[in-house]
Amino acid sequence: MNQEVQTIEQAEAPGGRIADDWLIAYAAGNLSEAKSTLVATHASYHPELLNKVRDAESVAGALLGSTDKADLSDGFFDRLMESIDAQDGEAGEAIDLIKPVSAKNSNVPQPLADYLNGDLEDVKWRFMGPGMKQAKLWTGENGEKLWLLKAKGGTEIPEHGHNGSEMTLVLQGSYHVNGQKFGVGDLEIASDEIEDHRPMIDEGEDCICLVVTEAPIKLKSLMARAVQPFIGL
Repeated sequence: MNQEVQTIEQAEAPGGRIADDWLIAYAAGNLSEAKSTLVATHASYHPELLNKVRDAESVAGALLGSTDKADLSDGFFDRLMESIDAQDGEAGEAIDLIKPVSAKNSNVPQPLADYLNGDLEDVKWRFMGPGMKQAKLWTGENGEKLWLLKAKGGTEIPEHGHNGSEMTLVLQGSYHVNGQKFGVGDLEIASDEIEDHRPMIDEGEDCICLVVTEAPIKLKSLMARAVQPFIGL
């Protein structure tokens, strides 16, 4: 159980929600720091996801206590999901450690407020490009990054592809891409198979997103590639 979930096809469920596989991996402690923070923050917006996380943590603990670690496989996760499904309708209040209202009266969910030790007003933003700012929060050993993006309404994000997956959670405002709109609490998964990714920020308030990139993005324009080393993304 020390391998991180990697299958992007399983990462995003319909409606801008994370898939159950990732909630299970989060509950079992099998995600990186970046993805754990994003999943916990995402779940905080959706009570049904909070309940699934709580159930996964409870059932996983029970199953692990009666399972030989050497025998853990996909079958373990199947049994875990079956046990969670059997508990549907019996869930009480969502777990307290992940909740949508921050104890610090922050403008972000509790997991991210704890991670930032504050809120969006405390972020030190750096220039990223016309109409865009960024703040890097964490970098992993293999180049995985957790960062914040802030873009003005009407901004078109430069055309880019991906060397790995890109997970984008909307914290404020909204954007649209390829006919889909993503608002507060929605999660977009862009895999490395997407070569032409150009989100457009909706008019109005600034759009702020929590982003996980598994590897540096593939910027298409010469100008963007020239400044990429200074941006660090």
